[in-house]
Amino acid sequence: MVDHVFDFGQQVKMSEGISLSFDFREVLLTEIPNAIEIRRATQLDDRSGTDWWVDRLNNRPLSVDLKARGVDYGVRGQDDLALETWSVIEQGVIGWTRNPAKGSDYILWFWGDTKRWCLMPFPMLCKVFSILWQRWTEIYKTRRQTSNRNGYIYQSECVFVPRQVVWDSLVKRYSPTPLAKVT
Repeated sequence: MVDHVFDFGQQVKMSEGISLSFDFREVLLTEIPNAIEIRRATQLDDRSGTDWWVDRLNNRPLSVDLKARGVDYGVRGQDDLALETWSVIEQGVIGWTRNPAKGSDYILWFWGDTKRWCLMPFPMLCKVFSILWQRWTEIYKTRRQTSNRNGYIYQSECVFVPRQVVWDSLVKRYSPTPLAKVT
């Protein structure tokens, strides 16, 4: 199902506009241990999956890819994450979520209308999604979008997986025995 054609440049501007209305820097500084500074990535870094670098005291910087959604369907009973199965369907280019070459350490989703956020380690998400993406596309809603990037028209596809299902899948893969609750 394709809703309509998106202009890539307009999508980037929308995403940047939402990110400016959200204090993601405070989230990263608070939630990542020893974080001391957040800095914008270069365009070259952005092509590898890094929007922001988190500099840390006595550690290497961490790469964060921000995923903005204007509308938070979580408050409408659909608390899901948009996970990209295909980046360019016509060329068989896999989506960012299952691309092990993506250079991100973390993905930070945020929803513009509610300011809600979700921070997840990318390497673990990538592994789990690479295993489960086909099953999830059979179970959950998928959406194709047509984009126009400098006159090049292409389609990408996302599957909208409930956030809790994603977290539960990470725990099942990386912690096969039950854990005590962290308080």
